[in-house]
Amino acid sequence: MKLLVTRSYRIIALCLTLMSFEQNAVSKNMEVRSLWLSKLEKITFPIFDNMAKDSLSLKMPVYQHKEYQCLEAFGRTFCGISRWLDLKDNTKEDSIRDCYRALALKCIRNGFDPNASDHFNFSEGIQPLVDAAYLAQGLLRCQRVWNMLDKDLQECIIREFRGLRRVQPFGNNWLLFSSMIETFLYEKTGECDTDRLYNGVYSFIYGFYVGDGLYGDGVDFVCNYYNSFVIHPMLMDILLSLKRLNGDHFDEILRLETKRYARYVQLLERQIMEDGSLPVFGRTVTCRLGMLNAMAEFVCVADSVPRLSMGQIRMAMNAALQKNLSDNDFDENGFLKIGFQGQQFKLAEDYISSGSSYHCATFFLPLGLEPSHPFWMDEDKMWSSCDIYSSKDIASIDEAYIEPRTIENMVKRFYYRYHNLSEWYKSRIMLIVCPLSFLLLVGVCTILYFFCFIVAFFVKNF
Repeated sequence: MKLLVTRSYRIIALCLTLMSFEQNAVSKNMEVRSLWLSKLEKITFPIFDNMAKDSLSLKMPVYQHKEYQCLEAFGRTFCGISRWLDLKDNTKEDSIRDCYRALALKCIRNGFDPNASDHFNFSEGIQPLVDAAYLAQGLLRCQRVWNMLDKDLQECIIREFRGLRRVQPFGNNWLLFSSMIETFLYEKTGECDTDRLYNGVYSFIYGFYVGDGLYGDGVDFVCNYYNSFVIHPMLMDILLSLKRLNGDHFDEILRLETKRYARYVQLLERQIMEDGSLPVFGRTVTCRLGMLNAMAEFVCVADSVPRLSMGQIRMAMNAALQKNLSDNDFDENGFLKIGFQGQQFKLAEDYISSGSSYHCATFFLPLGLEPSHPFWMDEDKMWSSCDIYSSKDIASIDEAYIEPRTIENMVKRFYYRYHNLSEWYKSRIMLIVCPLSFLLLVGVCTILYFFCFIVAFFVKNF
């Protein structure tokens, strides 16, 4: 009897110990989530608060392109915070989220009020196509905010988005900006410009894919982060929306993109070094942690990533956050500086404005997942670079993703690559193709003539 009681105490003690470990793990993961939320607030509050007061254009520092600055800053910030704003009210974050929803409503009202100082520019230049696409993507993700807008404001947004059909996109990632806006219009109104919608989707799925999870930014492949900034996240959201609207019609393309996207997330994870640093290359690096936009989006829409656990991705992203976002990245008024680490104006291309840096808000998309989601609850696991540089003997962590080539896909690839060439290139190609086609036709006709002549000769004489 005494032995039985002793064993019972041991079992209870063991259970309490395991519960303690589990509670500590949960507590630690919630600390990570709290850290992320505090960083997101630090980025978004100056934009939301000032724009809600119609003072963003007055308070925000100007580097260049002030005429696009308000829409660019708010569109990208809202895109990053959208999933969190759409989260159901059942956490300790509810009061903070309610505050930000209220601010978002005021911001949108001011942005679409022609008499407001922070009125969004939709009519001048071509840059509004880019920035409106991020706003449209955020509104697609955040149905709650859209439903809170009054009918007149909803119609105003739809009208302004339709007006952007005046902008002819370049044959690169800009095609997806048009597709995103048309997807928004299709979902909210039931109508769209099908050419602008499907050209972006099919051009990337068939025309611009170069292999191993990577798309070219148009017909040429260039080494940058645009697969993460734009291509994979927008393509995925567009396809998910089209699947909702059209049933199973886009299932095959969605499965294909999901495999490519998962491979790209693997490549991003490999790039996060053991101290959280990221390799800096390509254009638009002043978008900072927006480099990991694709990773942040994928964990929100997919159940798993091959060869990676959610805990592994969380730890890698958390290390990147702590390494690449500090107080040095903000000015005295709380606005993000232009640069990758601190203020670095020479890193900024000629299209960069003070609003461009706010693309980094997309890093925080996983905050739109419930605190009970595996991304937040999975056990800690060191990411790939840590395992490799610690001399840990691990199984192979990498395997290229290779798709079989079919005649149909090769034909589609040729068509969409040609379709998106500039008129200058098309005219030069025709200058070559037309004479060659004429010579080929003459050659075929000549061969047929001699063939018929020989046949006729043999028939006549034999």
